Amino acid sequence: MDRHTPSSQSGASSRQADLFGYRKPRAPRRYLAHMSDVGDHGCIYEPGNTCVALFSCARCGWESGWLERRNKTHVLQGVPCMKCNNQTKGSLAD
Repeated sequence: MDRHTPSSQSGASSRQADLFGYRKPRAPRRYLAHMSDVGDHGCIYEPGNTCVALFSCARCGWESGWLERRNKTHVLQGVPCMKCNNQTKGSLAD
């Protein structure tokens, strides 16, 4: 029999070997709330923080309270939305 005919291929041997082995499953999607207001109200912050920011989620409308953040880059990263991610209040501290 010709080796290129469909009848010579079996289901198990025609599969290509897995080249990379086991792949760890992806983490579940994290929905982020982005800044809606940022400021420096002149108060004394915790060590390492330089500004405060208010975050809101475009997906569900959730709004955080004022959170102290380290710098502008830290503010731009956003925070996880508590409603969309089913999180507790203590998990906002990054």
